[in-house]
Amino acid sequence: MKIFLTTCCFIVLVGCRQQTENKVVEQPVEQLVQQEEKEVSVAPTSEEKDEILAVIEGLDNRSFPLADSTNFDNVDKKGIHNPDFLKRIHFEADEVNFKDVRLRYRLHYSPAYYSIVLTYPLGEHEIITTLLNINKEGKIIDFLDIAYDEIAESAFRKESVMEKDRVVLTDWNYMSEVPTKTVTNYLLTSEGRFEEAS
Repeated sequence: MKIFLTTCCFIVLVGCRQQTENKVVEQPVEQLVQQEEKEVSVAPTSEEKDEILAVIEGLDNRSFPLADSTNFDNVDKKGIHNPDFLKRIHFEADEVNFKDVRLRYRLHYSPAYYSIVLTYPLGEHEIITTLLNINKEGKIIDFLDIAYDEIAESAFRKESVMEKDRVVLTDWNYMSEVPTKTVTNYLLTSEGRFEEAS
């Protein structure tokens, strides 16, 4: 661990300014440290991989197209509650209490990786639904928040329609007199990453 931190500090010091074709590229220190930490995440053991697969296979299968607008009015307690699974795949989110997370269903975007949807509250006033893509080794490839609701101001909401090669995400903003919406298309790469369509 000490060697890793020393290496990170050296990389941060050296990498803060990169010279590229007579252009100076600034890269925040936090970004470099996070990038290094991601690359060194520990893969699950073979026993843990078997347990991860067993949990995933126990989820309900859903087919495309599928809309998810999970919010405080329609959220339910269905799904699997399994804090160990979340720790094994190294799922992390701000202020998440693992006992409140529900693994809800599974989608089949590709045979090369697993796609699962989970829902969890953030405090008392927010609820988030996230689509995770997990590789065959049990590590998270990428994730996308596909539904969101908050009841503190009831000003923001997010919902999605998932299709066989994309996620169409709609963000609602009720802060002004006339609500506004932003629609974003995310395409799935063959590796299981979400890329915003141009």
